Amino acid sequence: MSTQIIALQQTMPTFPSFTSTAAVLRAKKRYTQRELEGMEDSELIDIVLQGATSAFEVLVKRHQRQMYALALKMVRNHDDACDIAQDVFLKAYEALPTFQKKSSFHTWLYRITVNFCINHLRRDKGQFHVELENYHAVEDAAAFSSMDSHEVQDELQDAIRRLPEKQQKTIFLRVVEGMPYKEIANMLGCSVGTVKANYFHAVKNIKRFMKSTIVAHAA
Repeated sequence: MSTQIIALQQTMPTFPSFTSTAAVLRAKKRYTQRELEGMEDSELIDIVLQGATSAFEVLVKRHQRQMYALALKMVRNHDDACDIAQDVFLKAYEALPTFQKKSSFHTWLYRITVNFCINHLRRDKGQFHVELENYHAVEDAAAFSSMDSHEVQDELQDAIRRLPEKQQKTIFLRVVEGMPYKEIANMLGCSVGTVKANYFHAVKNIKRFMKSTIVAHAA
């Protein structure tokens, strides 16, 4: 994971300067590594936006393991997860001037990581790994008893992959990450009502997709 910082340094663009005198003075000051590591994310972001890339390196070191772990959980491949984690921080660096601090930097990174993972899975026709025993939508489907558990698991992943993107995100965050609706809403930048609606429709669609599987299997 340490190679990410080297790659990031080679591709970092230059940001336009702020008009804030305080921000400019902070950026011109030379901070020690210990000082940077003791700062809050928001303070580091202000310094990064004035061109101090060393502050962004601290942000990368602080959050890269969590973003990698999230990516690995979603794509289930070490190399792909590493690539996604690096792309996430490159994207975050490029988009940093648009970050309005309405949510935490960690939440913002998390959202970017989920988006990258879903795009990766859609592009490569990968599968969202949702354990069957953790998913209540098929717990009462007695018809699945005639099918091998691996078959049912595969069909569940395929059903999730067929969902619209917003429903996929909601299912992953709710079922795999175990997040409450309010936290998912904050993560996705929408209302709690929207999250609940997406989850309801996702479960309904998964049941519909898997019901067709039962019929096909019985035929």
